[in-house]
Amino acid sequence: MVALALMFCLMHYARFYAESYFFWIGAILAIVGIISLIKPLAFLFVFNRTVAATVVCGGLLISILSIYWPVPVYHSQTNLKIDEFLPEYSFNEYHEVKINASPEKVKYALQTTGVKDIPAALFLMKIRGIAGDKDLSDQAKNNQADPETLVTPDFNFFVVDSSELITFIVIKATAKTPPPEIKSAKQFLEFKEPGYVKVAMNFRLIRLENGQTLLTTETRNDGTTQEDRRHFGRYWRIIYPGSAIIRRVWLDTLAKKAE
Repeated sequence: MVALALMFCLMHYARFYAESYFFWIGAILAIVGIISLIKPLAFLFVFNRTVAATVVCGGLLISILSIYWPVPVYHSQTNLKIDEFLPEYSFNEYHEVKINASPEKVKYALQTTGVKDIPAALFLMKIRGIAGDKDLSDQAKNNQADPETLVTPDFNFFVVDSSELITFIVIKATAKTPPPEIKSAKQFLEFKEPGYVKVAMNFRLIRLENGQTLLTTETRNDGTTQEDRRHFGRYWRIIYPGSAIIRRVWLDTLAKKAE
């Protein structure tokens, strides 16, 4: 019952993604089983070491099956600008928040808020090993966008529509060499070199009635080859809850600042 309650609380930050949730359920079961091999946790119904060994094996089996489950390819059903750049993807996450402020104020909050201003997000990113002493200012910092580029402390966004901003990144999957610096949307579209994962992340600022704004963000990831998809999938299924929490905390911080 406690585990279910925690799962529903987590779903406020990370929508249910079966492969990732089951990986962590299996990992927690394995940990409980390992502890019970030393001292059976009777209050969790692990009454002896035989049951503990079964729990360990069951947990490991669930985690292994989850992390190696086949990676699907999804085709976008929306009609957004991000569809033009990554219409097919293997992994994505979507978040939204309603803000009691105009799109102009929300955009200003986005322009002036970096990961370093969000301790929880910075902590999680350091755990993932992708944030160091420097800003996350990106491989896109020299982007040339048309008609303009929206500069934020961590990313530069292409202004592809009056209400939609997109940033593009390429990260390593199986390649041994660093990913290229993406300087234009055209370069991102044409990039097909094996060994990498293409990432497109957007923000949409939708004006609502009563001076409110609906701020949404979607991140899509897709490997350039099937092997890259599988390799990245194992990583994504482990880090997904933390990644979702980062984005949820990011949105909540932008909402608070804009309001």
